Order: sequence, then C-alpha cells, then structure tokens
Amino acid sequence: MWTPREAGDWLAIALVTVVVASIAAGLVIIGGPAKARQEQQDSMRLQALAETAMALNCYNRGVGTLPEDMSPVRAAIEDAGSDARLAPGCRNVSWRDDPISGEAFEIIPGDDRHAQICAVFARPGRGDTGIPYYGLGAEHINSAAPRPEPGRFCYTVDLAASPG
Repeated sequence: MWTPREAGDWLAIALVTVVVASIAAGLVIIGGPAKARQEQQDSMRLQALAETAMALNCYNRGVGTLPEDMSPVRAAIEDAGSDARLAPGCRNVSWRDDPISGEAFEIIPGDDRHAQICAVFARPGRGDTGIPYYGLGAEHINSAAPRPEPGRFCYTVDLAASPG
C-alpha cells in the first residue's frame, strides 16, 4: 500500500480531494442531468401550452365563446379556412398536445375573456418576468405566475387579447 512521504504527495492528495469535492458540490447545486432534462421538458411543455393558448384566443375572437367540449375548437384550429384561423394574427396557429406525455392539455372554459389551461410539470417554476421566450402565444397566458411545486398547474388564458 502506498503512503505519502513527501510534501508533493500531500499536495497531490489535497488537489485530488478539492477536485472531487468541487465536482460533487457542483452536482448537488445544479442537480445533475436529470434536473436539466426535467427543466428542458417543462420548457417544451410550456411552449406547447402557450401555442395552444393562442389557438384558444383565436377561436374565441373568430368563432365565439369556448364550449365545454374542446373537439370543435381543435377541429376549427386544424381547418385553415375556419373563422378561428381567419381571425387577425391567427393564420399560423396550431393546436398542440403535451410534447412529453402526448396527452391533450386540460382546458377549463371560464367567461368570454378567460379560460384555464393546465398541465403537469416536473419542476416548480419561478415565474419571473425577465422576458422568457416561450414561443408563439406566450402573451396569451400569465407566464409570470410562479409554479410553487411540481405537479398540475393551470395558467390563465387571455381570450380577448389582440395578436402581438
């Protein structure tokens, strides 16, 4: 068995110890690859949710109040000649499902100006207002709302907002 005998040996041991401790501390602080993957998935989910929120806005402005059943809303958004798609700023909208689970987002109609759109998120979200980019439609949800914990979270959709 090797035992350190010289000052250089002790220095090498100390350096290796510092490097290993730094790597371990870095993984604890940033959470490692699993946390990064969850954050990326939640970001993709939020982008798809924002695009669907814009589609809901287009339907409301072009056709009218959201029904309880979202099937006709989805069909109108998929039809390029529908009144929903012909509303100003709505030519390129799309209806998106959760890109991770493949499930449709839960949509809860409210009044003629607001609805809720819900998804299950893997991580809490800060909800900061530092101009995050969530893609097309981000202006139609309250993206500044913090998600205090992982799990189901609903954003408010502005159904009456004019296109950006």
